[in-house]
Amino acid sequence: MDESSIIAAVLNGNVNAFSLLVTAYQDMAFSIAFRVLRNHEDTRDAVQESFLNAYKGLSSFKKQSKFSTWFFRIVYRTAMMKCRSKSNRFFAESHDTDDTPGDFIQEHNYQKILEIADIKKVTQDILDLIPSDESVLLTLYYLESCSISEIAEITGLNESNIKVKLFRARKHFHEQLKLHLRQETAYLL
Repeated sequence: MDESSIIAAVLNGNVNAFSLLVTAYQDMAFSIAFRVLRNHEDTRDAVQESFLNAYKGLSSFKKQSKFSTWFFRIVYRTAMMKCRSKSNRFFAESHDTDDTPGDFIQEHNYQKILEIADIKKVTQDILDLIPSDESVLLTLYYLESCSISEIAEITGLNESNIKVKLFRARKHFHEQLKLHLRQETAYLL
């Protein structure tokens, strides 16, 4: 079932069809909200609130953009409002390790899976270190493959501002990565 059909079904009263949208977008919604809030509990609340707001406002979705762009804008704004309500204080919380490989690991793939998991963890750790606005932009651009115009629609920033912020974000990410690699190298020696 394509996105338009799902939305039409929800608007025609099929509440269960909305679960398909939740399944499709919950991971990226969590990533976006976490980049802003940096707290798992607040992030879960923001994502739930975002889905609720999207459900309630689905009839106002004009289909001028992709549903994901419209929804991620709701997520971003909800997270920003939560952040502001906490007086712009970010709470650091230990990282959950829900992304650990499961029983599906086969012996010959074990090393490759560990390498990918390590790269993913380093990437997430560095995204946690850089400013949240930059982290959100990098997540949308590189992990979600959103275009500059889609990011502008989600964040409310203009395209030239996004390009400048992405440049700075890449620079900060690179600096943190170099620092991390230096620390890893020193640890190994």
